Amino acid sequence: MLMLLSNKGEVMNKKVLIVALCLVLALAALAFRSFENKDRNSILSKEKLQNLKLPSEKGEYIDIKLYFDGSKNDKDVKIAKEERLVNKEELVGEMIMQELIKGPAVVSESKSILPKETRLLSFSIKEGIAYVNLSSVAEVTMSPEQEKTTLTCIATSLTQLPSIQQIMITVENKNIESLGGNYNISKPFSKQEIDGMRKR
Repeated sequence: MLMLLSNKGEVMNKKVLIVALCLVLALAALAFRSFENKDRNSILSKEKLQNLKLPSEKGEYIDIKLYFDGSKNDKDVKIAKEERLVNKEELVGEMIMQELIKGPAVVSESKSILPKETRLLSFSIKEGIAYVNLSSVAEVTMSPEQEKTTLTCIATSLTQLPSIQQIMITVENKNIESLGGNYNISKPFSKQEIDGMRKR
């Protein structure tokens, strides 16, 4: 009788072990599938971006049409068309900066690198340098680590674009010595140069 109870206990333990093992395998499969979907979505997004064709695209420029008030007097309604060529990489660079200011996605565990109230006043690319002009809200006291992270995030994000090798950050159209008090950004810089920009 005692042996029979012992066997029942062993059978019960085996069943619990099998159920637990099945649960672990199911959770592992779900986690793998989630990572696989994220990778697949990331690859699809990159492919979409590479294959993105904009209307009236001419090489590295986009031909856009703008419409203005072309009336001669207040009683006349006339629309006048003006064509402009816009640099594609400047447009994408501006979007990158706007997204960095906006901050990480809601579901992300990442942290913002700039104050939410920061505004991008202007963005342009000239001779391999991205000129990023921010509002004064961007100038805040930061720890050396925070400032290095901020500068590295901006440089790494923008230098994804082939036409950008360096970044020049200004505030309210003025050169500044530092964004957070620890790194000298008075000259254009690349992400490889950030460590050497630390103020002594």
